Amino acid sequence: MYDDMDVGYRITSVALGIDAFERKEQQGTGSLDTEGLIPIYLGGDMVVPRQYTRWQAVQDDLDALTLQVTACPETSRRLFLEALLRSLRTAVDLFQGKASSFAYRLENLVGVPAAPADDAVIAELREEIDQALVRRKIVRGSLAERVATWQTSKFIPIDHLEREYTLLQEEAVRRTAATIFDVGDFRMRLSLRPGTHSAGRCNFNEATMEINTDIGCTRAALKHLVTHENFPGHATQLLYTLDAFKRGAAPADILLCTLNGIPGVIQEGIGDQATEIIDWVEDDDDVIQIALRRLRIAVATTASWKLMELHEDEQSVVRYIKETGFAIDPYVDGRISQAKHIYRGPFNASYYYGNQAVRAKRLSTPKEKYAEFITYLYGRMHSLEGF
Repeated sequence: MYDDMDVGYRITSVALGIDAFERKEQQGTGSLDTEGLIPIYLGGDMVVPRQYTRWQAVQDDLDALTLQVTACPETSRRLFLEALLRSLRTAVDLFQGKASSFAYRLENLVGVPAAPADDAVIAELREEIDQALVRRKIVRGSLAERVATWQTSKFIPIDHLEREYTLLQEEAVRRTAATIFDVGDFRMRLSLRPGTHSAGRCNFNEATMEINTDIGCTRAALKHLVTHENFPGHATQLLYTLDAFKRGAAPADILLCTLNGIPGVIQEGIGDQATEIIDWVEDDDDVIQIALRRLRIAVATTASWKLMELHEDEQSVVRYIKETGFAIDPYVDGRISQAKHIYRGPFNASYYYGNQAVRAKRLSTPKEKYAEFITYLYGRMHSLEGF
């Protein structure tokens, strides 16, 4: 008889074993540097990792698990487990230096379509930004110039960032507790970090929220970073999934929410939908920021496809990101650098497809079923297809 808790435990044990073996074999010099297959893991010793000394033993375990999950009776769960096993196989191939196409890694490592973003979505988002800027009475110049005017008029002085961050974080915590999960006294400290390739990121292990001061930050952008990275985004998902496993409400694979593979798509979808998940869109500044973020992740998805699958000239791809997504150099450099990375490259697309999926599910959920939606969203791991 199929036992989902047992299967979840076994897959987690194998994934932890792969992570440990890759770190031992590569010594921080492989395709994932020192980050590893599982960058953040809160399960401690609750799952015993498989011990590996050769990659063939990993393949044997993955083969055995593949047979087991065919008996899973729930379709969405089976689709996730099958996708997770494909993702782990692809990761193992990359760790061994095996070549694969960008399209193959999109489909099998990340679990998204091997395709650029939808041009119609990009056009709709540009129109949404245009209309919001008109409401803000910013009408002179090209759309790119108007976006720049809006941003520069809203930038928070660096010496005010910490105060604004604290206020936003406390409100995000309050709304997250009311809608999703009470994080208690847990908070993420602000760390200002110029010279990085991203606007900001969550360093959960050190409980810090890192913000790139080279890019400049509006209140709406800072709110997005707080919700995406902290509450109710990545930090909340880590705390929620650990609690769900400890309560026996979910199998052990829920602890793999940061795994560099299939789980990343819906994880990033939660992050990019986070402000809307807790019903915190206050004004047109938020509308512009959300649409701008959605536009840029769509553009980054297409840019990666152009560069890595169609092998278009890098400078033409850079121009495409700047002109279509209104992006500045640090952001463009980050997307191009990631696109060219053998492992991380296809994950540029995880934001776009994850956001589209979580947004569609959120918008189609009736108000009376919203609590069920939250439990489904946070309380289990997902593949894009299964979700």
